[in-house]
Amino acid sequence: MFRFSTIVVMAAAIALTATDGSAGIKFPWRSKAKASATKPAKVQKKEIARVERDVQRLESLLATVKTSPRLSEKSWKSVTGEANMLAERIYANVKSATTEANPVRDAEKLRTHVQNMKKEAERGDYRKTQRHAARALTVASRLDEWAG
Repeated sequence: MFRFSTIVVMAAAIALTATDGSAGIKFPWRSKAKASATKPAKVQKKEIARVERDVQRLESLLATVKTSPRLSEKSWKSVTGEANMLAERIYANVKSATTEANPVRDAEKLRTHVQNMKKEAERGDYRKTQRHAARALTVASRLDEWAG
């Protein structure tokens, strides 16, 4: 009786298993490769999304500075201070998101133009401020295309 019941249990277990050979077998080299490959991609995507959002905000500020005829001194300093903060954050996020040379170089150029724009606004030379804003806007549009 005991032999018959073990045979029946074994036959039932065989009948209930999947037909393909990989069912239920966990290969350690497959599971680790998938887990490690997905983590860095998520971080990079988040940083690139931050770059895109910040570049779009910065582009609107630069367009305002470029086209505005005359703002108060306090407004110039406020706008250029915010633009400088965004440019620094864009540079940091681009540098950590990619190792490509062109986007990092563009982020450095953008940061430099925005810093020069801020210096000129603090000096009171609004004509040069607008020039630097126009140059920074062209670089920002390239970064926007890269991030988008």
